[in-house]
Amino acid sequence: MEKIEWSDVQGLLLSGYPQLPFSAYLAWRFRPGRRDAARRWLADLAERLMRADGVQGEVRIAGATSTAPTNIRALKAASGSDLRAINLALTASGLRKFDLDEGWLSEFSLEFLEGMAPKPTAATQVPRRSNLLGDAGDSSPELWDWGGWTEDDGVDGMLLLYAADEQALQALVDAEIKAMDAASEVATSAGRDNGGPIILKGRLYDDRKEHFGFTDGISQPTIEGSPMAQRSKEKLKRRSAATKENDDGKVLTAKEQRISLVKPGEFVLGYVNERRERIPDRSAKGHANGRDLLRNGTYMVFRQLEQDVDAFEDFVSLLAKRLHGEADPVTEEQVAARLVGRHKNGEPLVPRAENSTKKTERNDFLYSHEDGSGLACPIGAHIRRANPRDAIGPDPDTALRLSKMHRIIRRGRPYGARRDPKEGKSSGNGSRRGIAFIALNADIAGQFEMIQHSWLNNAHFGGLYAGTDPIGHVAQAGDEFAVQQRPANLHIERPRPFVTVRGGAYFFLPGINAVRALAD
Repeated sequence: MEKIEWSDVQGLLLSGYPQLPFSAYLAWRFRPGRRDAARRWLADLAERLMRADGVQGEVRIAGATSTAPTNIRALKAASGSDLRAINLALTASGLRKFDLDEGWLSEFSLEFLEGMAPKPTAATQVPRRSNLLGDAGDSSPELWDWGGWTEDDGVDGMLLLYAADEQALQALVDAEIKAMDAASEVATSAGRDNGGPIILKGRLYDDRKEHFGFTDGISQPTIEGSPMAQRSKEKLKRRSAATKENDDGKVLTAKEQRISLVKPGEFVLGYVNERRERIPDRSAKGHANGRDLLRNGTYMVFRQLEQDVDAFEDFVSLLAKRLHGEADPVTEEQVAARLVGRHKNGEPLVPRAENSTKKTERNDFLYSHEDGSGLACPIGAHIRRANPRDAIGPDPDTALRLSKMHRIIRRGRPYGARRDPKEGKSSGNGSRRGIAFIALNADIAGQFEMIQHSWLNNAHFGGLYAGTDPIGHVAQAGDEFAVQQRPANLHIERPRPFVTVRGGAYFFLPGINAVRALAD
């Protein structure tokens, strides 16, 4: 098996930093004419970025502390409120500021170079990419707070900052703004907070739930050759897949490996992917100067998705009355689970297999044979669309293999204050809450965009007659949610979307050596 150079990979690819629950996503622009200062800043930053190396064995050192861990292993072994993690991402406009020749730039994907929200022209009032992503109406880039069509919406990069508590996070934000000041400035909003800094603060709660009330971050792919994959492989050699040791979710069962284990090239550039190809392919040409800006990097999709909790709960109440005759906490929980495909505690609707040892947040299930008709988990439910597993293809085995070509690693977090149910309906600025959605993938078109366009936004997904992702941002005429049941399916009209896109961009998360190369 090909060895991955984890010491050159930014840590976000392997960890969402659960021990650092407070985060800030700081969008910035290079200051004009400050190229030397920009290079000095990147050279300093490269040595402080969190790397993915050192996680083998999950070694924990009793009493160990570190004020500035720079790899996941050190972070996990350390303790204290001064822990932090920093990652860096660049947009195509940011890379162009280094005057890279067209040969270098052409190696990056077209989607990244074009951007998430290309501006309309006289010939294209709605650009192809906006149409593909469903970014229209209230989610049109014309209305975005940042990253959209307004002249000053663009950003050159993003710092992803993580800390143990709110005070430590603010100190980290202040320190990094000071460190970058000679080279870069915080980008400002062109939308509702016109002129305000684009610093989106996220929070990972102890229960890991997002604002609609569901446990988030479940069903992540596992990179073949990663520490978790290696650990699972070794332990499964010695123990039965059904032993109690597998209950903690830290070791993948044999069935989970079949479902979730994915080739490294789907996420880390320069390695073999599920198509047995490499992106980029270095077999035909090399680089005389020895720089390889893509190797050990990945593409990062960032979307600011605002959630309308009130509208979601109103629809859940309506659906509970239609399905059960009354709306109460029990029936509302049941119908909300139908929309998502899991209960709020993470338990999937697909029935538990007899040999399953997982209690909740299970991933040891498939759709074709276990719930082919959608009577347990509706065909149009969110998780079934986002990862169809073995359901979309000529046969289940081929479908499962093909689905691995379209996986993403999600590292997003909720932003905005949680709504207290006692406060009643939300209003004003206090209701600004949602998900700072982050997806990591090596092929934006074949992974994130394919999932969004062909599965989430597809009104005919899985043979359905109409309806898009029930918790997505897309609305179409005649949009509905279909509940599979006997003797006839129930079709319920869906109101306006519960989610609105407020900003976003395509970024490149470079390897550590690539950051150093840009600084040279």
